[in-house]
This record gives sequence, C-alpha cells and structure tokens, in this order.
Amino acid sequence: MYKQAAQLKLRFPTIIGMVSTEQLWDLSQTQLSNAIKAVKKVLKKNDDDELSFLEDTKVVDVENQLRFDILKDVYLSKKKEAEELRTAAEIKAHNQKILTLISEKKDDSLKGMSIEELEKQLK
Repeated sequence: MYKQAAQLKLRFPTIIGMVSTEQLWDLSQTQLSNAIKAVKKVLKKNDDDELSFLEDTKVVDVENQLRFDILKDVYLSKKKEAEELRTAAEIKAHNQKILTLISEKKDDSLKGMSIEELEKQLK
C-alpha cells in the first residue's frame, strides 16, 4: 500500500496541513488519530446512501480508503513502539531496584564481618 501511495503522490489532510506518507511518522498519536477520524468521516459520508446495499456495484473511494489504511498502519505501529518502550523502561526500573537491594544486602553482610574477615576480602 505504501508503494501505491508513492505512485499516487498521496497526501494526507492533517491539522498541520497536507503531509506526505513519510511525514506521517513525524506526527503524534493524537494528530494521527484526528487524521484517521477525518478520513473515516469522509469514507462514511460517501457510504451514507441508505439504499446503496441494493446496488451490485458499490463505488469505493480508493484513495481515501488507502489513506485510511496507511494512517491506521502508522498509528498502530507507533502505538506498538510506544508500548514496547514503556515495557522496556519498566523492566529497566525493576532491574535497577533489584540491583540496589543486592548492593545494600552485600553492604549489610560486610558490616557484620570482623576486621580480620574484612582484611581477607581486600585484593
């Protein structure tokens, strides 16, 4: 779908103006969400004919559907990346806490040693 967007020189309407496909990656999740809603509204408006289900040939807005699919993919990709970063940060914080506790326990065990035992620990 990205190849097709490049061939069509597809642009996306956003709050900051029209952007290219590669510029979508610079938008925040909120900006992407707003753009998705705007394109979805256009798609829904084009499909509002109440009797359209009776027709055999349904007209599909190919460009707006492509816009929607790309915006959705970029949004989901950025969301997944943010979740992975959040999880990695939580793991790092947890591991740091454990390392701090280990260090404190080692210090406590050293405090309980006699001078002779401490001297033997010197390298």
